[in-house]
Amino acid sequence: MRTAIFNAANGDRPNIRDVVILITDGEPTREVPELPDEVRRIKDRGIRILGVGVTDRVSECAATLSSLYCLHR
Repeated sequence: MRTAIFNAANGDRPNIRDVVILITDGEPTREVPELPDEVRRIKDRGIRILGVGVTDRVSECAATLSSLYCLHR
């Protein structure tokens, strides 16, 4: 995502802040070992990660997000 979506060929504009909206149940299912390093790389590029939690397990991943909104309540 970091390199495939946020690039000029796919419409990324240098003067507009990049934002990821991550809808999660708190259970990572893909590339789990790489996740912490990838999140760091995303944040290092100045991309903001907004998480939308849909279960009560989202607090486990909340520390990696820029902002978290929980819908399970």
